[in-house]
Amino acid sequence: MSFMNEETPTVTVKKKNIQSLIEYCIENKIDFTVKSKSSIDDFDVEFIITNTKKAIALGMCLKELKMELNGLSVTPVAAIKASKKVMPKENGLTNGHGIVAEGDVTMAFEDALQFDLGSSN
Repeated sequence: MSFMNEETPTVTVKKKNIQSLIEYCIENKIDFTVKSKSSIDDFDVEFIITNTKKAIALGMCLKELKMELNGLSVTPVAAIKASKKVMPKENGLTNGHGIVAEGDVTMAFEDALQFDLGSSN
């Protein structure tokens, strides 16, 4: 599965951490390319992902190794949790548009056809 509009996923890795990432890629048959960066200790590792399962597994591996894809703008989970508004608990029934008082409940299908399933022909 190739995505023509998306870049190849890359990770910048320090020299001391590159061994575990390369071992993971070899073990799981993920094609990769290693390019050296301007600094001596940094390398760019490009991944060639062929299916979704490998992409998910690679993402989990990168998270475990505390690495992030280059150029990926992801909002951290902690920021999302902090920005959520706490909704007050409401008593009564809801109809999807707000609170309906318990005594004002009406059936949506009052005028629908009714069948007597107990009688036979």
